[in-house]
Amino acid sequence: MKIHSISTRLFAGILLSIAVGAQAADVDAGRQKAAMCAGCHGSDGRGSSSGIGISEEYPNLAGQKQAYLLKQLQAFKSGERKNPTMSAMVASLSKTDMANLAAYFASLTPGACEDRTTAAADPATTAEFHEPVYISMKKSGTVEVFPSRKSWPGGPNMLYDAVTPNGRRLLVTSPSTNKVYVFDTGSGRQLSVLDTGKAPKGVKVSPDGRWAYVSNQGSANISVVDLAKLQVVDTIAVKAGPHNARFTRDGRLAYVTLQGGAGLGVVDTAKRKLVRVIPIPGITGPHNLDLSADEKTAFVRDFVQHVAVVDLAAGKVRRVLTVGKGHGGIDVTPDGRYAATAAIADNFVTLIDTHTFKTWKIPVGKGSHGIRASRDSRWLYVTLTAENAVAVIDLEKRKLVKKISTARFPFWVALVGNP
Repeated sequence: MKIHSISTRLFAGILLSIAVGAQAADVDAGRQKAAMCAGCHGSDGRGSSSGIGISEEYPNLAGQKQAYLLKQLQAFKSGERKNPTMSAMVASLSKTDMANLAAYFASLTPGACEDRTTAAADPATTAEFHEPVYISMKKSGTVEVFPSRKSWPGGPNMLYDAVTPNGRRLLVTSPSTNKVYVFDTGSGRQLSVLDTGKAPKGVKVSPDGRWAYVSNQGSANISVVDLAKLQVVDTIAVKAGPHNARFTRDGRLAYVTLQGGAGLGVVDTAKRKLVRVIPIPGITGPHNLDLSADEKTAFVRDFVQHVAVVDLAAGKVRRVLTVGKGHGGIDVTPDGRYAATAAIADNFVTLIDTHTFKTWKIPVGKGSHGIRASRDSRWLYVTLTAENAVAVIDLEKRKLVKKISTARFPFWVALVGNP
């Protein structure tokens, strides 16, 4: 009885301390800190007023019990709950930060995610799309080809896509089914559906067109696809949360973002082995990346609001730039002039001068994510996940010139000449 009584009092004390901490939390401070959560959960915890909650696969936070939210954050912080993205997100949070976040989301009105609307009416023409551009449609489970506007049926949750250097095959990941879909670009026919590791995200094709690397975020490895055999022939172990990769032009190395927080992994492609990890302090959850024209610098987009400029030889971060809120793609234009990055929880994309690091904000609309420049570096194509549209930016004028309606939740962009 005494032990039971002590345990009961101890449990009650823990609950009381949580409750007192919650009552003392600062909702306004939590609102400011919540910018790091907006990319998945929306700025209002449900993606309704902002219209930018990324997907129903992420839980609504608005109106949840304050003590419950705090407990979940503490569980991710301690490692009791494991998720590469959340682990990276909470790593920098103090006890006060977590209490403030819990108080803020608990103060919001609960509700369902708002459905995205399609309002764009501009046509897709060969003036802006000189050659095929392939857009993956997450919620429609399709691929749309611009400017022809052909639509290819795929599988559920079509996410990242990549086209082979000869333009004949397109690969698209489906994290909900742990598969990668391979299409013939001439006919749109599915050639194969391959099993990968858990939650495959980014897919990239080697410069010689022989291999594809699929970053399996849920199983901390990379599936190696033989594109001649259309088979997964090897698996490369990396660190937690591999999200996307980028080959060097000679194909000898592949850099991979480790969203679990370790930094930027370096894979020796001949050995098929992770040989180095470059830490990237100052950003949260390395998400997507691209390389400068001379391949001496990596531009790494995080999951929150930053781009790290990384000296690859020295393994050092040269600077950290503030960009739009949430996560997004990043692309160095083929001429090497700009690094362009999207922001799924904001309404603009950011252009970065790769030499001076001067930045420009270009308003495009809600929920930008996928981003790629044309081979001639004249046009920038941006998916607007919250508007069911593709934005086209004239890079000479640094100005939005078109919005083209699409199927539901356009996600990523692939084209020949800009991997």
